Amino acid sequence: MPVSLRYRVALGCYALWLAATVLLAAHELGFIPLLPGVEPGVVAGAVVFFALGVVQLLRRGWRFLVGGDAS
Repeated sequence: MPVSLRYRVALGCYALWLAATVLLAAHELGFIPLLPGVEPGVVAGAVVFFALGVVQLLRRGWRFLVGGDAS
């Protein structure tokens, strides 16, 4: 089953965010120096995930309020 480019890009961005999160945690624990772009990358990823979650909750809530299927 072919996977669309949209999902490949999303998975790649998620993998980069996870790697940046691990690097930031390693820096906070004192294992490695802070690399440039790691902290802003983690913050940007968290903001994007939060925004996507808010949009998804609003869509499901709207469907619930208007009587549509909430799944």
